[in-house]
Amino acid sequence: MNPLVVLNLGPGSCQKGLPTVRAQLWLDDTNTVPVQFVGSLPPDSELPKLYRQWQELYIALHRSLVWRLPAKNPIEFDTESVTNISGAAFRNLGEQLQEHINQWLNSSGFRNIDQQLRTKLNPKESIRFIIETEDPLLQKLPWHLWRFFDHYTKAEVALSAQEYEQVPLVPNTRVNQQMRILVVLGHSDGINIQPDRIMLEDADAETVVLNQPRHAELDRRLRDKAGWDIFFFAGHSTSHALDETGESREQLFLNSHEQLSIAQLKYAFQAAIDKGLKLAIFNSCDGLGLARELADLNLPQLIAMREPIIDQVAHAFLKHFLQAFSQGEAFYPAVRRAREQLHGLESDFPGASWLPVIYQNPTEGLFRWRTIPKALAAHKKTSRPQLERPLPTTVNLRSLILSTSIAVVLLITGIRTLGLIQPIELSAYDHLIRSRRPEWDQPMIDQRLLVVEITEEDIDQYGYPVSDETLATALDNLQQHQPTTVGIDLHRYQPNIPGREELLTQFDTFENLITVCSFGWGDRQIMGHPPEFSSEQARNQVGFSDLETDGRFQYGIPVVRRHLLSYDTNLERASSDCQTPYSFSLNLALRFLLTQGVEPLEPNQNSNWQLGSVVLKRLADQTGSYQKLDGQSSQILLNYRFQPKPAHRVSFAEAVKDQIDDELIRNRIVLIGVTDKQIGQDYRKTPYGELPGVWIHAHGVSQVLGAVMDNRALLWVLPQWSWIQWGDILWIWAWAVTGGLLVWRVRSTLLLVGASLAASLFLHQICLFILVQGGWLPFIPALLALVGTAGVLFARRHGYLQMMMDRLFKRLTWKPLVIKRK
Repeated sequence: MNPLVVLNLGPGSCQKGLPTVRAQLWLDDTNTVPVQFVGSLPPDSELPKLYRQWQELYIALHRSLVWRLPAKNPIEFDTESVTNISGAAFRNLGEQLQEHINQWLNSSGFRNIDQQLRTKLNPKESIRFIIETEDPLLQKLPWHLWRFFDHYTKAEVALSAQEYEQVPLVPNTRVNQQMRILVVLGHSDGINIQPDRIMLEDADAETVVLNQPRHAELDRRLRDKAGWDIFFFAGHSTSHALDETGESREQLFLNSHEQLSIAQLKYAFQAAIDKGLKLAIFNSCDGLGLARELADLNLPQLIAMREPIIDQVAHAFLKHFLQAFSQGEAFYPAVRRAREQLHGLESDFPGASWLPVIYQNPTEGLFRWRTIPKALAAHKKTSRPQLERPLPTTVNLRSLILSTSIAVVLLITGIRTLGLIQPIELSAYDHLIRSRRPEWDQPMIDQRLLVVEITEEDIDQYGYPVSDETLATALDNLQQHQPTTVGIDLHRYQPNIPGREELLTQFDTFENLITVCSFGWGDRQIMGHPPEFSSEQARNQVGFSDLETDGRFQYGIPVVRRHLLSYDTNLERASSDCQTPYSFSLNLALRFLLTQGVEPLEPNQNSNWQLGSVVLKRLADQTGSYQKLDGQSSQILLNYRFQPKPAHRVSFAEAVKDQIDDELIRNRIVLIGVTDKQIGQDYRKTPYGELPGVWIHAHGVSQVLGAVMDNRALLWVLPQWSWIQWGDILWIWAWAVTGGLLVWRVRSTLLLVGASLAASLFLHQICLFILVQGGWLPFIPALLALVGTAGVLFARRHGYLQMMMDRLFKRLTWKPLVIKRK
């Protein structure tokens, strides 16, 4: 049994009421005369208001996301006045609307229909529930919120016009043929419709894709003599465009130059319907206007979106619908399943599950995905000409995939060990660092830090370098607010008069002041600590400011990706006035942690620093894509926070004038450094672009504090034994095998390309997700293994590999050496 309920709302509206509501019930397809019940619905002026508010909040809440609307779309309600929207407020309004709809449908005049339907229908059956109305607002209402559908879990609601004609019969020649889908990818600036294309091409159907077609081409394709089962459109669309007369019309944006209404495609669509078109899917914005136009042509079924739709929601709905529908689920249950699965997106995209809606011609019967009988499919398969070389048997194929993948992995590992792909790997690593979503695992701002920037305006006012007197004044003002420690990323070996004595007095008075020295400069003496320091001050109030760059791993691109913690000064080839073993950032972090009761331990047996329970594991000679680190210092990978400047910042002038809020200083780490790019000597390249040294030190301090106090992951790599990175090798091999399996399972070249792209994207997302958790997985080597193995097996299957090998061996064949006798 496949019950059908048609609820005709008759004339009227929410404001005026619906005096005559008829419910017709067909219990199965054999019934020619339906059971009929009559009722009414009272006026309710609040329903339109509540839905209008829901629309406004929906648009306002998603305004910053990617719509499948054209860039210049006149939304018919004003959302600019809607401010301070939260997900909770939106959900509360949705609950109010749901409660109001159910109160309205529980009115005394409608209760007879409700009770009769519940008496006649079986909750375990798939039920088609069609609501006939011409009122645009009644069509907009989310009828699926009616509690009736909570009890009938296999029922799905659809909309229909009140006037319709019999759907043409499907030609008999189509019964034993594969489903045919016409896919139209329209104008898509700013949105991503390629996932839609890939999913439809992967379906068990004959799929024809038109990418931004011209009007004439679309018209011709719709009239194809073989006919179509499904028409699919993705791209920009609207029901609010104005035509040449100034009237609001629905429009499909075919390409950057053509926008068509359904009326302009009327005769082509009518021809397609006459040849068996059963379903149109508009995976685009604001589709009810399109649905009403196509309903006049007696199209059997249509799926549209009730409101503007977000890119990610459109992808998810199509994916879930195709999975259910193509695997044997009937049309209505497949739509309901796909719609309900959108609930999982509502934490990011509230209201997603309200969007899909069916528009139905009630004269059309059940619609299911048509599959070719196995015997017929086998006959068609054997009758096709063999255009490619078949792959070996399953046993031999497994051996072939295994041997090919191992060979590809060994080749990639060898190239990687030589450092030949090191620059590309490091660039990919920078891309992943930048791709992390802000606040994914941490706040964007580390509240424990304050950076005092010496900007261009400060240098214009105080000169460069700033005098000792001015610096001492700033330090004295900061100390009045009791910071935990103050780091001065300024070299003060030479006096900058006046005020030398005042500056030294600050260091004598406040032991929490830390300044810098440097190993890596030509003039080592000038980059040392102030010569007036005592030996105790030189040991405790100085940290080296050197930043390790990757210039020798990426020629010409000296990016800071590693965090120096400490350095054995005995390894220096020449003497230096910079004798501190601790980095500037580590010194600041240790002082803060001491105030939090975290005692730094001596380096453990593996020469790693341990702070509380956290071990700062130093990098091995081979770490990730790094193949030849020097191992002369204790360093870790610098896990940047998710934005270039992750701390509160103020200007140096504010510190000199004591204009900084006490809360920004008290119990915090304060760093002072030059950020004027005109000076430029302290700028370094990072994954976020060029940053002043003081901000890179701030990232280093934040990393140590986050690891110890916030359980924020330190960056790690897969396990290795000595110099053998066996964890990386297994990871790379897994993706090589994946490439081989794709070639084995996917026969179509176009589908194989799509599947490979999808696997590459999946690999990228896995690497990004694991990086957020602290793991640096080899992305580029795995990608090369995936594509390389697939390419080799694809070339072998199509005969290209054998042809190339034959040519190679022919060129390498030794010719016999002929010796002539005299």
